[in-house]
Amino acid sequence: MAIFHRITATEHARAAAGVLIVIAICMGCTGPGALRFSEETRIERLTQLLSFEARREQAAIARQCFLYREPQIEGVIEKVLAALMSCGPAHGSALQVVLVRDPTLNAYSFPDGAIYIHTGLLARLENESELALLLAHEIVHITRQHALQVAMLEQREADGAFAGRELSDSLSWFSDMTPAPGHAGSMDIVQDLRRRLEQEADSAGLDMLIKSNYDPNEAFEIFEHLKPAAGSEETGERAERMSKMLSSAAFDAAGRPSDPISFRKRLHPLLVSQVELEIRHGEWESALGYARRLLTDDPENARGHYLLGELYRQRAEPGDEHRALGHYGRAIVSDPFSPAPRKATGLLYLKQGQARPARTFFQSALDLSPQSNDNAYIRSYITQCSTMIKGEEP
Repeated sequence: MAIFHRITATEHARAAAGVLIVIAICMGCTGPGALRFSEETRIERLTQLLSFEARREQAAIARQCFLYREPQIEGVIEKVLAALMSCGPAHGSALQVVLVRDPTLNAYSFPDGAIYIHTGLLARLENESELALLLAHEIVHITRQHALQVAMLEQREADGAFAGRELSDSLSWFSDMTPAPGHAGSMDIVQDLRRRLEQEADSAGLDMLIKSNYDPNEAFEIFEHLKPAAGSEETGERAERMSKMLSSAAFDAAGRPSDPISFRKRLHPLLVSQVELEIRHGEWESALGYARRLLTDDPENARGHYLLGELYRQRAEPGDEHRALGHYGRAIVSDPFSPAPRKATGLLYLKQGQARPARTFFQSALDLSPQSNDNAYIRSYITQCSTMIKGEEP
């Protein structure tokens, strides 16, 4: 289940339907001579099928997506997981967090203990308590077997109604499903259970957070950080509901010292990666937000200035060329041995028809990186600049 899940109805995870197809064949037979299972056996078989489906979906994610690895961030995640699980219920399998390099705000879990978090969501967090709230929500889904509860209800209500559906390649397989014709009432029952389980994950996750001595008020800042992208109305409603839960809880916010500066610093490599990803997708505002946040924490970050220059150069709105040159200049000052901002500066000057400074920057980039794969292009630009300069001479 996703804590902040944003997908369209056509992308709804119908992969759970694959489980139901098998269930209908293996467990739903009611004709003469059909094998009938006890409820205990049904649960056991369904658990096995969910496990198989989880492995299949995780393999699909590994094939279709880029997984993100960063030791600094993984260390923080392991620390938070350990703190939460020291105060939470035991789970048969070890919990594992997998980071997916994707700009969307998404997190989801599988019954085997795997928690997937998209970097677009992780990059918006600003303190450890927010991460703890996110993880606690997913831990509750796993330890209380919410996937199994929904699958059992779907199996009873569907009675084989999903057998004609095709499997989805959606990453978040445990989500809403579009009701089959003539079965809207049954699906309403399933949707009601899902809503109740989401609220249970919020409530129990908040309790786990408090018992682990994280500050829930600090954790609730996640809703403010997500409002612009996740939808202010939906996010606001969730924040209000959890605030009401908090008003009736007793907690000691002084139990675990907060160090948001250290947390944000550990996210710097992720912010750099996220700026690159957002630029690639043409998401200028998101990229701008991540870049500014990085440079607020680390004003002399050469990579951050270079990427901000790239953002302005590619966006190409009025005034962007000037802004790009300024940030390329800051990048060169912070890291004089990096050829990338010199090449980019040369490109902008060449575009403006300023051949002499363009040639100077191209040549310095070539000198700093004589074995670069794109040096053939740089040499062609230098030749172009030299031709333009000769044409200017009397």
